[in-house]
Amino acid sequence: MFLSSAQAGEKQTVRLFLQENLDQQGKQQALDPKLTEILAYFERETGLKFEPVILPWKRAQLETLHGDGIIYGFSRSAERLRLYHFSQPVVVERIWGVTYGSPKPVYKSVEDLRGKVVSTGRGFSHGMEFDRASNVIFTVQEDSSSTVARFKKLMAKRSDLMVWPVRGFEHAKDVEAYVNRTVVQDSNDPELAGRHFDVTDRPLFYDTTHFASTKGRYEDVIAKIDKAIARGNKNGSLAVVLRGYH
Repeated sequence: MFLSSAQAGEKQTVRLFLQENLDQQGKQQALDPKLTEILAYFERETGLKFEPVILPWKRAQLETLHGDGIIYGFSRSAERLRLYHFSQPVVVERIWGVTYGSPKPVYKSVEDLRGKVVSTGRGFSHGMEFDRASNVIFTVQEDSSSTVARFKKLMAKRSDLMVWPVRGFEHAKDVEAYVNRTVVQDSNDPELAGRHFDVTDRPLFYDTTHFASTKGRYEDVIAKIDKAIARGNKNGSLAVVLRGYH
């Protein structure tokens, strides 16, 4: 009989704040089944019970900062490191640029983005290098959680490129196929029908995502998560559950 590595006994319930993901009508979409699988993995491995709470990303950060739970999918920045206690990295994200129109612009480095308008989700950081360059080399425009709205803004030339984090793909052709065949087509928005979006030839940034709590709260919870991450990296089970997580 298989026994979880978490100790038996009553499970500690922890509120877990997650990013909302809105459709074109502004309604919350269902949680990605792969994310549900990953959270179930951490519940098994830690003995914790998560109570998912889906919120706008900035509000999720504030609730976490107030000590009302922990957050998942959080990336580090200089400011956040002062305020939050981070777990070890769960996954590495490649941050690609998505563009629209001909000719396809060539963005290979941060310097290539000088003077450009970069669209990102409201309340998002994409790593330390991104934050250092934000509103210094390029201008950041934070947009709503509606993916469709962000694509339309790109089409309307109100931004030069959109940054897009991807976990499971290493090559631009795979990311571009995913963006066009899955993200755009699955939106079922008539204005996006038949449109093709380009992806930069290489990632523009790299980031890591984490669980996190406010400093001084839930640090025992983060410690359990860290042990699960270390164990999962050692025995390969974390890589297995993360497979296909885009």
